[in-house]
Amino acid sequence: MILMKKVGAITALALALSVPGAVAAETTTATVPLNTLTAHEQAVINFQTSMATFRTAHVARQAAIRPLADARQAAVTAANTAFTTAIASVTTQEGRDAVVKTRKDAIAAAHTTFKAAVDALGAAPTKPTKPAKTEKPGKAEKPAKAPKSGN
Repeated sequence: MILMKKVGAITALALALSVPGAVAAETTTATVPLNTLTAHEQAVINFQTSMATFRTAHVARQAAIRPLADARQAAVTAANTAFTTAIASVTTQEGRDAVVKTRKDAIAAAHTTFKAAVDALGAAPTKPTKPAKTEKPGKAEKPAKAPKSGN
């Protein structure tokens, strides 16, 4: 008896699937894309791309600044070496003051030249802002614990 019901159900199912109307109805349904991005996911992707661009620009700027910093350091070292050599032969306070002023002026000129060269490179790249976090849909907050009642 049960075997007959199973055979009958299978036969009815096979007939229903073989009807052309059922197949046609199945193929006309609208397809929904499986990989749709939320606004937050797209913002994260855009942020990652912007960060990669920022890092590249930052590394390039640092590479351009490095020789300028080395030149500034060489000028400061030269000013210090000249000061050390000149101060050894100075015998008066006025001579000492002149050598110290010369050293300070040379170092200030090196810093000014460096700053002007860095400013000529243009503005530093700005770091992109991280997208705001959004809560995942469907996540409910935990209910607050009920206060304990004392007996």
